[in-house]
Amino acid sequence: MFLSYFAIIAYLLAALLLMRFFTQDNAQHKHQKSVFLLISFAVITHALTFTNFWMANGVFFGLANSASFAAWLIAVLLFLSSLSKPVHALGILVYPLAALSLVFSLLFPDTAGKIISLSIASHVFLSITAYALLALAVCQSVLLKIQKIYLHAKKINPFINKLPPLQTMERIMFQGLRVGFYLLTLSLITGFIFIDDFFAQHLIHKTTLSLVAWIIFAVLIFGHKLFGWRGKQTIVAIQVGFSVLLVAYFGSKFVLERLLS
Repeated sequence: MFLSYFAIIAYLLAALLLMRFFTQDNAQHKHQKSVFLLISFAVITHALTFTNFWMANGVFFGLANSASFAAWLIAVLLFLSSLSKPVHALGILVYPLAALSLVFSLLFPDTAGKIISLSIASHVFLSITAYALLALAVCQSVLLKIQKIYLHAKKINPFINKLPPLQTMERIMFQGLRVGFYLLTLSLITGFIFIDDFFAQHLIHKTTLSLVAWIIFAVLIFGHKLFGWRGKQTIVAIQVGFSVLLVAYFGSKFVLERLLS
């Protein structure tokens, strides 16, 4: 429990320092090392809270566990990406969400849920990794939308001024979208391989919604590659596709574990 508190504080402090940098006129990031150390500490202590995942006969993946693990993975991927790409501004969105996932785990811990085998767990881990990459693409689309609004209105503030150029922002968004889409494809394939009866396990609605999201992402990626689709419509499509995917996994787990259990 104390590890969760430490991680929450570290995530929020890092987000606060990032917000301070992006909203002030100072071009030099004085607290860059502090943010690096805080996030390093946060993701390590967050990871140490996952000891209750592993059981003697499999892996326990309840709603709170899954949300916490997904948020941790998003934070880790962002932290690693920020070492080589200009994506630091995403931390203003991502790190508070990681803290929120830990708060949710503390307030509403998992009390019900089935233990899944290691083969199914590999499918779940792959799915959550896909969700994490797609979540980063969605966060990037949110920043891109804000950036477009302010640039079109010719309202330049320190935050907008410190963001990368629009083309760079868009390229990073589609890179995350493509990799997330490939992993989502693999997760759907492994799901069909490892899961025997979708109806008996109440997975038909989850699978259907995941396929709908997959189609949205597939059309968007090929449309961008073949026809150069970009702009407001692509941002909306990414956000709609991810919303469907979010409902598919976490929405279905919430209904099955919290409402119907």
